[in-house]
Amino acid sequence: MGKRIVTVLGILATAFMLAITPASARTIGPGDTIYDDVPGHFYYERSCETYYSLTISSTKAVAGKNIYSGHCAGHVWLRMMGDSLGEWSNDPTSITRTSPKGKFRWAYIKGCADCHAYIVYP
Repeated sequence: MGKRIVTVLGILATAFMLAITPASARTIGPGDTIYDDVPGHFYYERSCETYYSLTISSTKAVAGKNIYSGHCAGHVWLRMMGDSLGEWSNDPTSITRTSPKGKFRWAYIKGCADCHAYIVYP
């Protein structure tokens, strides 16, 4: 009986630790620095000292590149997940996407065609 109690307590302690620990650590692209990583907002700097950001809700996503910082030649890239995963879009400075029915579940942002992509949730 004593072993059962210890086993049950061990399982409960493990479940508690898993519940309070983040699901997974974010993989960071080489040379990138993340400054803000909270639901609905992501802000980071690439190794070329240019800042990128993504603000997302279930109805709107805005990805941007700060053209006044750094020296990155790459565009800002955005890919949305709504009913299905959309194609990558890119722009030299900013991309805005809307979902009038509130179907955005997450999005990817990256700072160039071959850069590391970050997933961001509303």
